[in-house]
Amino acid sequence: MRQELTAHPNSPGASASTGVALALLANFLFTSSDAIVKTLTMRYSVFQVIFMQVTFACIPLSIMLLRDGTLTRLKVRNPFLVFLRGLFAGVGTVCGFYAFSVLPLADVYSITFCAPMVVTLASIPLLGEKVGKYRFSAVIIGFMGILIMVQPGVAPISLGHAAAFGNVFTSAGVVLIMRRIAHEEERGVMVAAVMLGLLTVSIPAVALVGRAPDASDVGLAALAGLIMGIAQFLALAAIRRAPAASVAPMQYTMLVWALLYGIMLFNDPLRPNVVVGAVIVIASSLYIMHRERIRARIIDCGLAETSMNVSSPPDNAVAPTSPEEKRPVSTRHV
Repeated sequence: MRQELTAHPNSPGASASTGVALALLANFLFTSSDAIVKTLTMRYSVFQVIFMQVTFACIPLSIMLLRDGTLTRLKVRNPFLVFLRGLFAGVGTVCGFYAFSVLPLADVYSITFCAPMVVTLASIPLLGEKVGKYRFSAVIIGFMGILIMVQPGVAPISLGHAAAFGNVFTSAGVVLIMRRIAHEEERGVMVAAVMLGLLTVSIPAVALVGRAPDASDVGLAALAGLIMGIAQFLALAAIRRAPAASVAPMQYTMLVWALLYGIMLFNDPLRPNVVVGAVIVIASSLYIMHRERIRARIIDCGLAETSMNVSSPPDNAVAPTSPEEKRPVSTRHV
């Protein structure tokens, strides 16, 4: 995406502040869309809710891509990986929406926030990255937080929990593929692949089990889709105005909104173990982001050659400020 969405602020500081504010608003809208989705899954199949939301989300997303001009440059350079990313996104959304339908929003978010830890571990065999002791320790601590939340052996593990973890692994797949092809594919290709993936997994099921929705529910689905599309638009604007290191942590504010929506709309109890476990997972994920940022800065500044391992600088290395990392800021973003 090359065209700026708004005029540049007068200073880099103002630009960064605007980016953070946009990220906060985007994540509030993402959570609001998910709350509407949870409401709809009480009355319709997960596949039908996906189909309705994606249909309406295509409106703002298409406007965004038309404004940017990428729809005229839809040349796929890595067809298999683009297809696989769309498939992962489709399956992950099915898992996530099912989890929303049977679990509190906060529980689902708390589990899905461990995706950065899965990405860290999976990047070792798949991307050939070296993970030092600090990041590996953060992963272990993060998984301890998951055990506190889920409480295996104390509370029953449901299909909803399995679906939430399914969303974690597919989201990790989406991020890993993005790391591999982000510099080669236009954003329009990425968005189109995800939309097609969602439609591919939902249309056949809708044809079999779908039913005519009420007018009010069509309105809710339209609202959820439009909100989600606008949130994507704002998320893109945020990462243009602020470093990824400033924008990425804002996704964890979604847990606050999820707790509030759960209490106000769904009478979900505020369980201490979920809050404590979520705090541990979030802290671990933030620390992993911090270590990856240091690693990226060392590589960008050409200091990796002085490290003991050129391909992976040590986790305790210190580096000066570098350009913004080329990394996704949230697994929610297409």
